[in-house]
Amino acid sequence: MTSSVWAVIMAGGVGARFWPLSRLERPKQFLSVFSAEPLLAETVHRLGGQLDAAHILVVTNALHVERTRELLPELPPENVIGEPVGRNTAACIALSAKLIRDREPDSRVIVLPADHFVGDAEEFLCTLERALLACQGGHLVTLGIAPDRPETGYGYIQHGEEELSAGVHPVRTFAEKPNLATALRFLRSGDFLWNSGIFVWENDALIAALETWLPETWEAIAALQGAPGQSDFGAELAACYAGLRPVSIDVGVMEPAARVAGKVRVIRASFPWNDVGTWAEVHRMLEGDGEGNTTQGEALFVNSRNCHVQADRRTVVLLGMQDTIVVDTPDALLVCPLSQDQEIRQVIQRLKEEGLHELL
Repeated sequence: MTSSVWAVIMAGGVGARFWPLSRLERPKQFLSVFSAEPLLAETVHRLGGQLDAAHILVVTNALHVERTRELLPELPPENVIGEPVGRNTAACIALSAKLIRDREPDSRVIVLPADHFVGDAEEFLCTLERALLACQGGHLVTLGIAPDRPETGYGYIQHGEEELSAGVHPVRTFAEKPNLATALRFLRSGDFLWNSGIFVWENDALIAALETWLPETWEAIAALQGAPGQSDFGAELAACYAGLRPVSIDVGVMEPAARVAGKVRVIRASFPWNDVGTWAEVHRMLEGDGEGNTTQGEALFVNSRNCHVQADRRTVVLLGMQDTIVVDTPDALLVCPLSQDQEIRQVIQRLKEEGLHELL
């Protein structure tokens, strides 16, 4: 990768479905799930020296700027940008595009979520190289993962039959998280991929797309006069974000851009990938015992099968349980069926309603 390539790490999420381990003060990207490193650090270090640290931006919540800088001391402090409030991914990406344009106008940009699992760093980097080539000429490129099950927790990308180059296809449509019947149809069709949320594009092409499909967002971001590290930038950014509507880059830009023939491309990625979005995903990725039980911490399974225990304070014993998640933390204990792992957001809402903000 050359000096004209930048990476943007989106680290502003809360990881609500990872409660009670993930909290507002310590969201999922700061958790060490599969190694000793937090997911955010793994994401940055996965770039493996292919990018200079000065060309990596991390966009996080303003509450987590200092923690992020401590976790990633190799990054220049001004490369860690704190959003005053969450406005979904379009605002985050537009802000990054503006800051990169101010520093180096002619650039290509890789956009990565901070909290995903990638199992083969070498293949991952090779795929990014292919994407950097595929984006030339103003194309917006995303990475798709071949589905191996009818997953209802992921968005999907439908690609065209034409192969523009090795593994590169035009995008026909984007699909939001489907119900089970639709997910089964997607799986059987062979032309739907999981949406990884990883993007590659020329910065100017992304800005042009924002101007076309999200002009209000881009105009507000482009009008910013300050820069990270300047004393008044936080207040200016807060005033800007107050007027932005929350919208994802998929809905705001990628979906309408896909309706322009040849504008959006997808690469069928072959590296192991998981968005680590729920406890069921962690359970699926870990090696289980003879009954399919998995654990991170101390657990004893008696006449139980296909369960997951997350515990680091004491031994958790499951007797006669099946298809169950148990997450034990100092101040909260979660027990729920594996089949309802997507519904943990309802717990967050209930905690708010009950005024139990210390558990959020």
